[in-house]
Amino acid sequence: MQTNVTFDDGTTARIGFFKDLNQALYDFGDLGTVHVQPAYFGQPDRHAVTISLGTPGSQSGWNLTGLDIGDWHLTGTVLCTGLDFRPHPHPHTPANFPLASITDPDARQDAADHLAQIAAHFFNTLAPASA
Repeated sequence: MQTNVTFDDGTTARIGFFKDLNQALYDFGDLGTVHVQPAYFGQPDRHAVTISLGTPGSQSGWNLTGLDIGDWHLTGTVLCTGLDFRPHPHPHTPANFPLASITDPDARQDAADHLAQIAAHFFNTLAPASA
């Protein structure tokens, strides 16, 4: 399934949803592509989503090389949890938390808000379709 979504910051992503895998690619064009999947670790009612941003020069099958948000190029992986899908370091890759490198508090909040919106969109719109 493919669809488009526009987020509060004005960016639009073309989404490729793989229903059989319950995973999606959010393609933001020149800004980058992210891979999104549930992260409930055996607790299907848990509000938890993993967003993989990738790394420059990635050789993965998804070709994830990071995501530009504002003036920042983010790489790594985040775990978005709770009803507000607040981004946190992923327990499997805590050293690769992309928001840690953003020194401006407002820019960090903008990036966190954007990642939370991606997670909420996936969890509330796409993930139920695969159930």
